Amino acid sequence: MKFMWKFRTERGALSPEDRAQRVQFVSLLAMILMELAFFLLEDRAGGIAYLYAERYLALPALAFAGASFCRDLNRQEKRQLYAGLAMVGLFFVIQTLHQVLESSAKETGTFVCAYALCFPFASATRDGKRQRGLKMMTGLFLAVGVLILVYAGMLLLNRVPEGLKSYVYWDGVRFSAMGHANICATLLMISIGLSAALALSCRKSWVKILLAILCAAEFAAMSLTNGRTTIIFTCLLLGGLTFCALRGPGWKRLAAALAAAVLVMGSLFVVSRGLYQWNQNRLMEAFTMRQVSTEPIQLMQAESEPPVMEVVNQQSSFGEDLKTLNGRTTIWQTALHGLRENPRILLIGTEYVEMIMTRYSPAVLYHTHNSWLEALYRMGLPGLAAALALTALAVWSAADVLWRSRDLWKCGVALLTLCLLGCALLEPYLFVVDVSYHYLDFLFLLCLGYLNLWRGGKAA
Repeated sequence: MKFMWKFRTERGALSPEDRAQRVQFVSLLAMILMELAFFLLEDRAGGIAYLYAERYLALPALAFAGASFCRDLNRQEKRQLYAGLAMVGLFFVIQTLHQVLESSAKETGTFVCAYALCFPFASATRDGKRQRGLKMMTGLFLAVGVLILVYAGMLLLNRVPEGLKSYVYWDGVRFSAMGHANICATLLMISIGLSAALALSCRKSWVKILLAILCAAEFAAMSLTNGRTTIIFTCLLLGGLTFCALRGPGWKRLAAALAAAVLVMGSLFVVSRGLYQWNQNRLMEAFTMRQVSTEPIQLMQAESEPPVMEVVNQQSSFGEDLKTLNGRTTIWQTALHGLRENPRILLIGTEYVEMIMTRYSPAVLYHTHNSWLEALYRMGLPGLAAALALTALAVWSAADVLWRSRDLWKCGVALLTLCLLGCALLEPYLFVVDVSYHYLDFLFLLCLGYLNLWRGGKAA
């Protein structure tokens, strides 16, 4: 953090501009530390971590916004800050209407932090070239990836501490942590993508080796989650990085790079399926041995649930699930039916997504399993329009960076942003900044801010 203290005038005192920049970076650091506490505690803290995230993440965001207005920003830099604050204003208007008409409204902290701090951070700090803020956020997600890797090791060795057994477990035969196997897989995808991009762009051999080992171990842990959508996008991400690393002038170089990328993607997917099948066989054998042994096995299930042998294959085959996207198409049809029956949602959204969805479904549905549909449900057509605008900006900026840049770190950030959008097709990860997934919004919007600066080969 030495860079925070280097901005000095000739008399040794900080200028107002430098003080404001220091506050901006300290605000991001405070947010990252609160996020680290959230990952370490989460629901094991009896809801305290959720409470602090929902309510108090607005504080560093407000400090950042205040410091940004104390700086001499140009029109382009102000534009992104104003756009983020406009989203916050829209959110407060909608939440006020929800409180009046529905007697309920979500907390403000995570949404305010996402759009008033993360989204305008790169432009308001002019950090596009040195990327200090992005590196700070990268450190957080690398640490989370290592934490999940430790959890996976504990589970494989059947050495999970008592206090973690309801938090780290086999969901059937899927490795689950951080609340759900799919969330666990997505966090590992982020850590893998950032680690691989760092490894390719780093000059030190020992750092490259360590990051490569970390990527391999995290990919193995991700395979145990059987989060198939996330695994596919991770294969695409690593294949894309391979293509970016090998491409060169001439169609022969491009063809060779493309062939290598396809080989990497196919090989990784085959390895992933093999690792998951190995773990499934191992757990099934352990379950069989359990019938004649008293040695406990870490299999999470309530007494009312059927035996593990019956729930071990909770997912259908890959081919069957591909037809309906693991039941997502039925959920989307239910969501659209709910919109037709409740047209007021199109105007202001609703807080009762679960209640409305479940009314038209035989099973309990907690959300729409799609980030754009979720934005429509929670914030109405204005929220959907904002989500589509952010999507267009992300795709445009990422595609431009991938086309123009030969910086593998920037290409990795662009590919990761596109993969997050891909995962958002099947889960409500982005745009509405729900407290359960807010860290994904934070990363997506922070990366989007940097990509927007890098677009056209520029770096502020």
